[in-house]
Amino acid sequence: MRKFTAMIAAGLIMLSHSTVMAATYSALISSDNQVAAAANTPYPVKMTGDATPGYKVDGSKVTILKAGDYFVIGAAQVGGSVPGNIYLWVRLNGKDVPDSNSIQYIPSAQFTTVLVSQGEMTFKANDVLEFVYAASAPGLGLIASKPANMPAVPSIIFTIYKN
Repeated sequence: MRKFTAMIAAGLIMLSHSTVMAATYSALISSDNQVAAAANTPYPVKMTGDATPGYKVDGSKVTILKAGDYFVIGAAQVGGSVPGNIYLWVRLNGKDVPDSNSIQYIPSAQFTTVLVSQGEMTFKANDVLEFVYAASAPGLGLIASKPANMPAVPSIIFTIYKN
């Protein structure tokens, strides 16, 4: 009987650790340049990729299907043809999230860097998340590139996961 009980306990432990559940993360990218046409104008960041279960993606909008606490990261390669500032922040349900903005100064057309906006957020089911950018001058924005003999550099890498 003891051996049978041990086998049942081991089976339950394995089952609890191997049960197929909806993914609690998603990672999206953009392979396109997304450059501001006008100064100080917000532009939603377009992303592509296959949404994992728990998320729905439509252009720039990511719908979170399950309520909970999540960690959100937007990492954009930024640059442009003129000097100036680029901003990256989060919108939730069409409203800018306070204190989510980040800024990077671009000194020349040869300069690129990664601008990150990240944080922990609590979502309700069906909340809609977007990353938004703006620039102090036209010609600045999110820059994708394809270095020779290396992987492509997306203009944004977006990651979200449920805590």
